[in-house]
Amino acid sequence: MKRQIFVLLSLATLVVFLMAWAADSRKEWVGIQERFNARAAKPEPIGIRQIMVAPLNRIDRCTTCHLAIDRPKAAQAEQPFTAHPGDYLKSHPVEKFACTVCHAGQGLATTVQAGHGEVRHWEQPLLRGALVQSSCAKCHGDLETIKAYAPMLVRGRQLFKEEGCIGCHALHGFGQTVSVDLSEAGSKNLHQLDMTFVKGPHTLSQWLYEHFKDPQRITPGFTRQELPQGEMEIAPTAMPNYRLTDEEAQALTIYMMSLTDEQVPGKYVKSLAAPEPPITTENAVAYGRAVFDKYGCVGCHGQNGQGGRNNWNAVDGQQVPALTYVKAGYTKEALKAFIARGSQPLAKLDPHGPSPSLYMPRWQEKISDEELNALVEYLYRLAPDETASAAPTP
Repeated sequence: MKRQIFVLLSLATLVVFLMAWAADSRKEWVGIQERFNARAAKPEPIGIRQIMVAPLNRIDRCTTCHLAIDRPKAAQAEQPFTAHPGDYLKSHPVEKFACTVCHAGQGLATTVQAGHGEVRHWEQPLLRGALVQSSCAKCHGDLETIKAYAPMLVRGRQLFKEEGCIGCHALHGFGQTVSVDLSEAGSKNLHQLDMTFVKGPHTLSQWLYEHFKDPQRITPGFTRQELPQGEMEIAPTAMPNYRLTDEEAQALTIYMMSLTDEQVPGKYVKSLAAPEPPITTENAVAYGRAVFDKYGCVGCHGQNGQGGRNNWNAVDGQQVPALTYVKAGYTKEALKAFIARGSQPLAKLDPHGPSPSLYMPRWQEKISDEELNALVEYLYRLAPDETASAAPTP
């Protein structure tokens, strides 16, 4: 009996061994390398190729399939046998940078889908197309120096400034705390995001893109009827819908993806972030307009202070008030005092509803007296002609 059991176990072991051998001989990467050798003038030995870059904590096996990545003559070949586009590898050799530091994905994987990071529980999928530009900021802090190579990244930063995002969001210690700090937006974990209304792939970049295109669709909030009894209503996101084009939304996504917590060793850093140039203008009103832009006032108050931003459940028409009539309502000193102290929390239109998401933050510790004086001069100039003679009240 024991001998029979031993024979059966031996046969079972042999079967498992043969199955493992068969499975290993059918590895996806083996077939890719065999296809490569079938067309190559000089066949390559079959085997896993691995790049180890200790300073970047990278172990990548991407070149197991991308065998001609550093062969310019293969520029016209199809994937995965094509060369890397452009001349990037001259300054970014794979033996020094590996692959995933720029392209993301799962370096240790040995199948195409897993290597591209397009599998469950892997939160850094391959950065396709222009998204790869977001990685440039890891080493190139002064984005203007790489504008020719990362135009969408630079455009995204420009849009961030133009739309006044800094008026609500902090970024590396600058800005406000009305909404979330974006200093490490590109390192968010997926469990921090609600993917319920995302139509595309459930990735961080897709969430950002769709949120920029239509914020209220992605974060619509909840009414009391939709929540358990006794729960308070949750307002929709206060993020304005800027009616961005697809390209603009993609540019902002790329910029957000560039803001990560990843730190590369100093020897990889090519440039630090350039300091903001000082405001130089010919008069106080122009200076004030520059201050208005610098601190992101446009984000809530709109271009030229015209207002129009929704503020759910706020008493003032559920909108952020326009600034075109502040001259009729405030003396200059009263307006400066209001800006310095801010106004929060705002009164609710429905006392039982949620607090308005937007409010006037306190600017006293963030804006200089010189800037504040110029800003008030600019705001006074926003008044239409018919209010120019109106008597201001404190």
